[in-house]
Amino acid sequence: MTTKEGHMEEQATQEKAAEQISAQRASSARQGAEANQADEAWKTMRCSDFGNEALPGTAKSMTLFLAVEYLKGWGRDIMDDDVLGDLTAPLKKVLKDNGASMQFIRKPGRAGQFRDERKIYIARTDQGTCYTTRISDVEDLLHLDIQALADGAWGRSELPARPVERVKHPIMLVCTHGKRDRCCAIKGRPLAAGMQTCFSGDEVWETSHSKGHRFAPTMILLPWGYSYGRIPTGQAIDAVKTSAQGHMYLTGLRGRGCWDAPGQTAEIAVAQQLGAHTVPVGSLVVRDTTDQEQERAEKEIAAHDRSPDAHSSKDDHRPKTAWRTVETSRGETWVVQLEQVSAGDVMASCGKPPKHGKTWVAHHVTQV
Repeated sequence: MTTKEGHMEEQATQEKAAEQISAQRASSARQGAEANQADEAWKTMRCSDFGNEALPGTAKSMTLFLAVEYLKGWGRDIMDDDVLGDLTAPLKKVLKDNGASMQFIRKPGRAGQFRDERKIYIARTDQGTCYTTRISDVEDLLHLDIQALADGAWGRSELPARPVERVKHPIMLVCTHGKRDRCCAIKGRPLAAGMQTCFSGDEVWETSHSKGHRFAPTMILLPWGYSYGRIPTGQAIDAVKTSAQGHMYLTGLRGRGCWDAPGQTAEIAVAQQLGAHTVPVGSLVVRDTTDQEQERAEKEIAAHDRSPDAHSSKDDHRPKTAWRTVETSRGETWVVQLEQVSAGDVMASCGKPPKHGKTWVAHHVTQV
């Protein structure tokens, strides 16, 4: 080979290498652009269409709960000064002093914005009781005996006495708070309107922020404080009807607000173990597990769990665990071992970037 030929061959080799490098760079750029597109996809997605986070253990916490009919604008947060003005601070104090939480409600559709009366519902979710009376305006809350009303009495309220009636049927509050998150308006309002056509009384209301718009449509079932999510109109109607018949409705159930997140998950796990339509609504009681109960449950688990990792003593990378005991109305006692595991990426609200989330799962459900 001549010197000239060798030079030409070397040049061709260099050109080919340069083409390969250029192709690799172009491929990397395309992959990077595709990755960026995937990473940025959340910006155009609704939070309720992102991911598939488990529902159990995500219910809004509530024990003493007030649902107050309020026909004016709800703003982004009903407890902002923009909504209630000078009433905000004293009303927050009333709620705090009573250990209560509050949401605004209104009847579905435009008719719900032009009503002469204002209703208030006061529920003790742990007891499954709810009472209602009428108010002239939200300012009346500053002068009411909240604790007495929660027990069905007028008590030491500073206003002229009004009838206090026990609510003997379920009430479904459907979140339609669009200013808090668009998913609640887009998915909640049609559901509330559809439900309203099936009930002639006060079973269905629109409500302000109920926590968890990523699960929209979301709703709260009184008087027990059960939260539901991701169910269509037909199933939401079934939830009310099933509860009215005295049975616990499990589809779409996120938990009961009077329990903590592990407790909510434990209750659902036991109800699923017992079977749908066999558990009286609001009948399961969740409490901390005693040392003796945990020991008995661990023995049962060890006797039946033969998986390789069942008896491993290594603590590295073990998930956070919790134990809850669930008692039934038939006198049964169940012990639930729970683990907190990854929920993957969670998009808490529309317009917010996804973040890594965690969720509680029932690992073992044992009757003791």
